[in-house]
Amino acid sequence: MNKLIYLKAIFLIMLLVNSNGSWSQGNLQFSQVINLTPGNTYTVPANKVLKIESLTFQSLPIYTTTLQSQQCAQINSCQCTWSAQSYLNIGSLSYSSQLAISSSIGGPCPATNSGSVTLPNIVFPIWLNAGKQISIQNITGVMLSAIEFNIIP
Repeated sequence: MNKLIYLKAIFLIMLLVNSNGSWSQGNLQFSQVINLTPGNTYTVPANKVLKIESLTFQSLPIYTTTLQSQQCAQINSCQCTWSAQSYLNIGSLSYSSQLAISSSIGGPCPATNSGSVTLPNIVFPIWLNAGKQISIQNITGVMLSAIEFNIIP
């Protein structure tokens, strides 16, 4: 009877070990560290994954946006609207500056406007598969750090 229980236990362990291997999609092998700063775009290459570890704000991020429209009711008074700009894209996540509306007294609206953004609340790590893209644009004082891995079948 003890021998039967022993054989069942061995069979169950072998079944678990074999089924665990069938769920695996491959092993990961370190490839390189990726550091992105404003103005950079990175696309995860084929047969690789990316693990985003951190997003560092060196100071309160400042963005620059362009004039979308202006309405001048009087010669020296205009309402200015600057478009919202995407400053950080991580895969399908997109973070943007707010639409800015203000008044310009004493002449036309300036072509660009600068302001600070609300810091996003992001939970790390973030994993991206092949073909996903990261970009940091129109903002200063930001750095993203990630680790790229090769997928070994």
